[in-house]
Amino acid sequence: MSTAPAVRSYEPEAPRGVATIGKAVYIKGQIIAREDLIVDGQVDGTVEAQEHRITIGPNGRVAATIKGRHIIIQGQVTGNVEGSEKVEIRNGAKLLGDVRTVKFVCEEEGTINGSVASLRPEPKPAAAAPAAETKEKAAAASPTQQTLTPSEVKK
Repeated sequence: MSTAPAVRSYEPEAPRGVATIGKAVYIKGQIIAREDLIVDGQVDGTVEAQEHRITIGPNGRVAATIKGRHIIIQGQVTGNVEGSEKVEIRNGAKLLGDVRTVKFVCEEEGTINGSVASLRPEPKPAAAAPAAETKEKAAAASPTQQTLTPSEVKK
């Protein structure tokens, strides 16, 4: 038997794999997250979580470039936003900047002042097929166009 006292964990109640910046926190600089990130405070700089979700909470005030997989804006953002899968502007949210993403959603009461550019989705790896077969399938799938002269149309 061990007589050592039990060690208590002082980790926050947030679910594992999610980092949270509270509404009383101000960060100036670069944030790089390797897990989902919730920003409900103030950030000036850059925010990156390339393969994860970034949520700007209703109290969030962000002046930064934001890059992530799925970005949800509920507060205010000044800066460009790039979501490799999806960007959402929720009711009451404000974005002053440009958006680049595959899927874009702006709810009715959301505001954006900037441009939205569509990114192409990442290609899914396909089974290796010979190049000749691929070209033949593409030619068979695409309709051919013909230009007819007026005399040919009358026939």
